[in-house]
Amino acid sequence: MLNLFCSVLLLLLLSVSGKVKSPNYKEYCVIGAGPGGLQMAYFLHNAARNYIVFEKADKAGSFYEIYPIHQKLISINKRYTDRTNKEFNFRHDWNSLVSHDESLKMTKYTNEFFPPADTLVQYLNDFATKLNLKIQYNSTMHDVMKRDDKLFQMWDQHDNAYTCKYVIMATGIAKPNIPLIPGYELIEGYENLSTNLSQFMNQNVLVIGRGNAGHETAQYIYGVTNHVHMMSRSRNKLAWATHYVGHVRAVNNALLDTYHFNSLD
Repeated sequence: MLNLFCSVLLLLLLSVSGKVKSPNYKEYCVIGAGPGGLQMAYFLHNAARNYIVFEKADKAGSFYEIYPIHQKLISINKRYTDRTNKEFNFRHDWNSLVSHDESLKMTKYTNEFFPPADTLVQYLNDFATKLNLKIQYNSTMHDVMKRDDKLFQMWDQHDNAYTCKYVIMATGIAKPNIPLIPGYELIEGYENLSTNLSQFMNQNVLVIGRGNAGHETAQYIYGVTNHVHMMSRSRNKLAWATHYVGHVRAVNNALLDTYHFNSLD
């Protein structure tokens, strides 16, 4: 009993005077094994840092197994530039991550200018495997907190505790943006959207939102619908006009063509 009391007292003293590290301590904890998490892991790995990447799925880049719903990326796969300068060519490669391995270039994985999303998933997993990045899969982290001793603590779904000095969130957008409008509970969200065209056949469809997801959806279904209506709180922002690549890309805006030709959409 005395030994137990002494152990508890020692733990309390350490938590006040110093940093108590759990057996699962890493200097860096990266949450998410998408492109951002893998790129951070690569630099930490090369710098011989004590790190770990937590990924909730059983593979890297699992986000792209679902999104975009219609599985065509808007990041260009520029394979030819008429230049031999590697740095110049890499600036025009929108998908590859930085590494010392010349085989790990997205341009070697597909010929398509706008690559399919599943090809990116394959590339990201090859990147993680070939470079021996330290990733713990099937780990859903929750309750990330900063303790009084300045260390971060978190738990996985099995309530295993982890501590780290630095936490890097690389999860991207985790939740859908739900419009708070009357009847929103009747709306089918992009995250649940069917790709079965028969469900849209001979229908009048309203798309709320005119970003890439909205235009991608409208373009996918407009060949089988009566009308596609699009609404948003602002005017269309086209990437070629704003010079921001996150705005509507030309690959997704074919509905604007039918609109300007007064073709019912």
